[in-house]
Amino acid sequence: MKEVFANVDFRKLFFSNLFSGFGQGMTMIGIAWYLVEKTGSAQLLGSTMFTSAVLMFFIGPYIGTLIDRFSRKKMLLVENLIGFSVLGALAIWGFFGSYVEWMLIAIYLVTTFMYQIHYPAQSALVQEGFEPRHYNSINSLLEIEGQTASVLAGGVAGFLLNSYGLHIVILFNALTYLFAFGLLSTMKYTFTLEGEAKANQGVNWLGQLGQSWRYIREKRGFMVFGISAMMPFIAIMASNLLKPVYVSQTLKADVSIFSLGEMAYAIGAVAAGILVSLLVAKMGQLSAIVGNTLLFAIVIVAMVSLPYGWALVASYMVYGWCNASVRLIRQSLYMTIVPKHFMGRVMSFFNSVGMMMRLVLIGGFTTMIDYTGAGAGYLVLAGLLLLAAVGIAITMRSMLAEASTQAAVASEES
Repeated sequence: MKEVFANVDFRKLFFSNLFSGFGQGMTMIGIAWYLVEKTGSAQLLGSTMFTSAVLMFFIGPYIGTLIDRFSRKKMLLVENLIGFSVLGALAIWGFFGSYVEWMLIAIYLVTTFMYQIHYPAQSALVQEGFEPRHYNSINSLLEIEGQTASVLAGGVAGFLLNSYGLHIVILFNALTYLFAFGLLSTMKYTFTLEGEAKANQGVNWLGQLGQSWRYIREKRGFMVFGISAMMPFIAIMASNLLKPVYVSQTLKADVSIFSLGEMAYAIGAVAAGILVSLLVAKMGQLSAIVGNTLLFAIVIVAMVSLPYGWALVASYMVYGWCNASVRLIRQSLYMTIVPKHFMGRVMSFFNSVGMMMRLVLIGGFTTMIDYTGAGAGYLVLAGLLLLAAVGIAITMRSMLAEASTQAAVASEES
């Protein structure tokens, strides 16, 4: 990690993500809490999340083809410019008038769109711009960075929202996008896949999406593994609807518990970023990823059984550990086995599948939790995580065998 962090260009990527992630985290906390508190129901937040998932499901595959066709750095710069422009305008409005519901929904949709661009483009840039021997360290450092931003967001969001209002949080987020744009624009980067991109210029985005689908379909067990290994992340995304309702209506707690839960989650994820390589070295990738998926499910059941604020905070720390550990193992494995010119499309494909699953979950939760409570939704997620652990256990061995073969070939060539 020291060697990676000594790289000036990596530090620029690291700190640009840190600032923009800090602002994004505060905005998402503020919007989720404000919508639930303002309406006294999960309906508006759930409908917003459902609409967002529908849009991203259709937009995601197209974004993947753009990531594989254009400079990954330019994609990240465009993302930051869009975020600064939209949120900056809405922040200025907040100084002169109150926010109406469509503005809050617009902020949520724009921020979700930023996520949809950011993570596939970042993964593709890392795979393209850095040496394979550094993938594990880079992914761990970026996980630490992302969750450090979440810790800061969770710690500051409650204070700013209570003391100054949502418009200050949104203004801060807009400025972090601008700062990230300035820092990232100075990063040295060469788009090395220009030849492949030119060869695909005559292929429309549906054709390119078909190429990625054939690649995924032809790899034994890859589809099942990809979906199963995404389940912890899908559970976290779906819990973004459940959590504010659970805190407000089940626990009868205020925004400080909600914010502390965000901080606890991030602390657990930071710990995973630091320690996951040691865990994998001791247990192996298969045992580590299956074990963390099972642990996630067990702790969800324990949290619902103990409806107290301290139990939620402690549980979210474990959720952070489990989700980050699974994501880091999955990410490093993808960077090893997926060809660079397919990375954007493969990542976006699985993101879209994840969006479809979130659509189903959010639609169901929006309908049920005003009647059953958010605890029932959490138990549904626990059941899905148990199924995901089985899917990973069945399919991952073939993924690991291919990774070992490719690593041996790369070692011989070097």
